[in-house]
Amino acid sequence: MKSTVVPTPHLRRLGLVITIVSLAAIAFATLMPAPDETITTTHFCLICGLVGGVSAILNVFMFVPLGIGLALAGWPAKRALLAMCALSVLIETAQLAIPGRDSTLGDVLTNSLGGALGFAIGRYAFVLLRPPPRLAVALCIGWSVLWLGIQTISGFGLSPAIPTSDFFGQIAPRLGSFEQFRGDVLRATISDIRVSDARFANSSEVRDLLLHGAAVTTTVVPSHPTHGIAPIVRVADDRDREIALLAQSGSDLIFGVRTGADLLRLRPPFFAVRDVFPAESSATGLASDSVTMGARYSPLEASVNTQSSRANRAHRIPIAASLGWTMLMPFQWYIEGTSTELFLSLIWIACLLIPLGYWGAPMIRPSDGPNPKIIRMTAVPLALLLLYLGLVVVPESFGVTGAPLSGWLAAVIGIVAGGVFGLLLAPVRTWFPLRLERSLKEAR
Repeated sequence: MKSTVVPTPHLRRLGLVITIVSLAAIAFATLMPAPDETITTTHFCLICGLVGGVSAILNVFMFVPLGIGLALAGWPAKRALLAMCALSVLIETAQLAIPGRDSTLGDVLTNSLGGALGFAIGRYAFVLLRPPPRLAVALCIGWSVLWLGIQTISGFGLSPAIPTSDFFGQIAPRLGSFEQFRGDVLRATISDIRVSDARFANSSEVRDLLLHGAAVTTTVVPSHPTHGIAPIVRVADDRDREIALLAQSGSDLIFGVRTGADLLRLRPPFFAVRDVFPAESSATGLASDSVTMGARYSPLEASVNTQSSRANRAHRIPIAASLGWTMLMPFQWYIEGTSTELFLSLIWIACLLIPLGYWGAPMIRPSDGPNPKIIRMTAVPLALLLLYLGLVVVPESFGVTGAPLSGWLAAVIGIVAGGVFGLLLAPVRTWFPLRLERSLKEAR
């Protein structure tokens, strides 16, 4: 495929600006000291650390703008790709001397991949903006596969994934990356099984209970609010993988169970309930100041019940594949079931489907011949089938609730918005490449 971007002076200047801004953003994101948390023990790993999948994805996207800038600036492909690979190697070498940074081969590969992807987008921008009919069909099919893949990852990432191994209970443990809980833990159970600082007598029973949404319950006499996360009850296996966690963070309760996100090395879903613990230390330290908390997780919902002298509360958070965006954040997002999260989830669904509507718009425009008529007749049923697969079938295959009506509306809005955008830009997409071709002829 030949390049569709003519390196006119205007595009060169735009490419230069994008390149400079990208280089500044990359330097800021990679060369600043970070919290001293080592994520890997080797420099030759590809997907490194507990959230290595997130790091790999972010590394790819971080270099995409740089690749676009170099393409628009008129750099030859080989020179641009070698330059971006060399830049990544220099960054990883510099990170050896920067506190809190890890230098790995995987970062070089993902950065280079992101740069190559961005260069391809910049070099063939006008083909992507104005694809011929056959390419538009291929792009729609490819994006549909990507959309279903994202929904599959979201559904799997939100479903419980408890390994078969020996489990150990931990009560207010002292862990290197956590604050220690300073209150008193009076009792802790998983269903009817008592949790103590010891190996469980029947780990398979504990596994089955957690897989089927059994409640992790504890009664504590809290101390002062914490500054960080302080585990109260933790279940880990013989490889120190976290299976379940009840913790205090400030005056909030944090809860989570191991899910498929851990296997994919994405951000695991953790849930937060605000103001469970008193904002000040207990004045008497008596059992009457105790707080009883029970939390359970299933692919359908996370629920937390609390009882104290102040109030009894029940908090339920529905689980849907549209929460998949929380697993890709550069920081841990604690799901609370707020309207803000619902809004972000709907935006996530709509944005994922905008490209499908954009590339599908040229195929449904009025034109001559039998094929366009067939495409127009089948476009809506195929789109609805695709939405049904992604919003209902795929999530429910992992036990996750299918998308509610709001999710369907967001998906339809995304496709329609992309289609309207594509139809409105049709005259511009036709005029702009012709204008560039004319400018090139005049320059010659």
